[in-house]
Amino acid sequence: MNKTPLSLLIPLLGSLGGASSLALAAEAEAEAVQLANTVVTATRSQASLASIPGSVQVIDEQQIRQQSGAGRKVADILGTLVPGLAPATGGMSNFSQTLRGRNMLVLIDGVSQNASRDNFRQLNSISPASIERIEVVSGASSIYGAGASGGIINIITKRNQGDELALSSRVGMSSGNNLNPKGFAYQLFQSAGARQGALDWYLSADWTQRNDQFDGDGRRIPQDTSQGSAMDTETYDLHGRFGYALDENKRLSLALQDYKDQQDTGFAPRTINGESVAVKGLDLEDQPYTHNQAINLNYNDRDLFGQNLLLESYWRRADALFFPDRARGFAGVSDNNSRQDVYGLRAAVESALPEIGAARGSLVWGADYENERTRQRGDRYNVNGLVYRKSGETFELGPDVETATRALFAQMSWDIDDWTLRGGVRREWIESEVADSIAYGEIWQTGNRATLPGGTLKYDANLYNLGAVYHLSDSQDLFVNFSQGFSLPDIQRFLRDVDSRFDIQTLNAQAIEVDSYELGWRGNWSRWQADVTLYENRSDVTQFYDASTRVLRLIDQKERVRGLESSLSYDLDERWTVGGSYAWTKGETRENGKWIDLPATRVSPAKTTLFLGYTGDRYNLRLQALQLADYDAAAKDDNGRQIDGYTLVDLLGAVELPTGRLEGGIYNLANRTYQNLFTQANARLPFPNAEGRTFSLAYALDW
Repeated sequence: MNKTPLSLLIPLLGSLGGASSLALAAEAEAEAVQLANTVVTATRSQASLASIPGSVQVIDEQQIRQQSGAGRKVADILGTLVPGLAPATGGMSNFSQTLRGRNMLVLIDGVSQNASRDNFRQLNSISPASIERIEVVSGASSIYGAGASGGIINIITKRNQGDELALSSRVGMSSGNNLNPKGFAYQLFQSAGARQGALDWYLSADWTQRNDQFDGDGRRIPQDTSQGSAMDTETYDLHGRFGYALDENKRLSLALQDYKDQQDTGFAPRTINGESVAVKGLDLEDQPYTHNQAINLNYNDRDLFGQNLLLESYWRRADALFFPDRARGFAGVSDNNSRQDVYGLRAAVESALPEIGAARGSLVWGADYENERTRQRGDRYNVNGLVYRKSGETFELGPDVETATRALFAQMSWDIDDWTLRGGVRREWIESEVADSIAYGEIWQTGNRATLPGGTLKYDANLYNLGAVYHLSDSQDLFVNFSQGFSLPDIQRFLRDVDSRFDIQTLNAQAIEVDSYELGWRGNWSRWQADVTLYENRSDVTQFYDASTRVLRLIDQKERVRGLESSLSYDLDERWTVGGSYAWTKGETRENGKWIDLPATRVSPAKTTLFLGYTGDRYNLRLQALQLADYDAAAKDDNGRQIDGYTLVDLLGAVELPTGRLEGGIYNLANRTYQNLFTQANARLPFPNAEGRTFSLAYALDW
């Protein structure tokens, strides 16, 4: 492994924290651990960070704006700012972008964006310009039920802040290092909000056009046809939020969203002289897209017989189309259109408990219901070079599935002198009705069209969490936590590859229940902020995507993921701040009596960030670096690929003008030519390169 300046600095900076494993935290991460801040994601009610026995980050609007060059996505921002989250893929998908080696539950305003058929487009469901803040809870969680085995990312959208009238505008563009106009990306954002008596409202629209992308050598990057690229895409994100105060305690709110990310490209990837290159001439009418729509209607009563009642109802549709990527035996080449329709109801009541001496407590309890219908179809194509024409034949890429989830939960919290104790339980019942289908796996294996019998699959679980925070002082906390997470197998995706003889009832025993253990410390002084967390999560089932065979593997064998996350920042004076973070993860599955390492599609190699920030009277600058370490453990166990690490440096800044502000950034400052983690772990050889140096500039005005 070649030594880089960053790798040489890590041990020195880590020693400043008193332990070799404690590296310095990113400025945004440091600001995210303000103990006085409150979050709702970890507890389903307002709670201070200091009272939560676990790792929680709050990434605010200013931090998001600083990282949001034109064309960048939520996945790019979080992959930089969240220590335990794998780096972004750079495309439409967040496939393989795990949190602590597990899949995470992504929420928008508390509503799950996940489904039993995981398209991994959750972080490609909203524009960064539409976000007020992001709450990240690392580690398995029983609070929200199925899906949160690695943690929760709750994206909270912008809304009226009480202004009689407020308008916000932003126009931006970005370019590759060669300043080729074909590589420009453009962004326009406009919002308006107002309050009129009991009524308040907020409307926003974001439009982004991304074009060519170029690597560090100035060559156009070929499309990713497996999960979808960001190149040659047009994106819009429309939001509407309306609130009406029935009285001082009762409130109705309605939120609407329509998001679409549509690709329209004339390029396709090809291998020439052993290299992956972009070739012009693609003729394909229906190209990849992500299209999400959502409606949320909520009612809140803050004084229902002295209790706080929250009723939430929602409907959403997630529609995703994938490229006709590769031939599958006798089935030939087909695209993949996956759609989920979800509606749900949630009720939560927060009650104060009777005081017992110096102990003060509260109880949050309630019920959840959700219904999900998911279907997946593929249109077969006749392919002649770069010309794709539909043959008229359509496949079921797995059976239609309707899943109903019912749950009851209760969460209790007690403050006793210097202690905060939290404990809760969730009882969850899940029933999936699997329709009869034509087994796609048998079509591509033999050409036969045979019926795969469906049936009813039932899952249930009792999920518990128990944690404690000991407040060492006003500025330091020590916490320990145990929590359980629960995930369904990806039924539809798994059944895509089986033949008609497969008995779907074998999936009944293969729900994935994760036990998560966490021990941590955090501190916040006038000039220092720091935290360090040790964790381990375990399950009896292993599920991951085999990049070699491109088949989902679901195996009854034990799995464990262990890791360390740490961060530290220091204000050198009133203007200068230095910091960074370090996250190390080791994931293993027990195969044939031996622990072997998980592939990088499941666990991220060690990730380190460093930054130096300056805040002037009217401008600010931030120099940041991210280093991903080499990873060869899974390759040595013949259970994954070798990953070559890389270091990326960005320079970000903003200046206040007499009217408005100018924001800019240079990403991949050194113009490094490299392959990102997703490509090395998942793509077919030869690997395409990632983006080289990119310039971004935007003008924003709040008025």
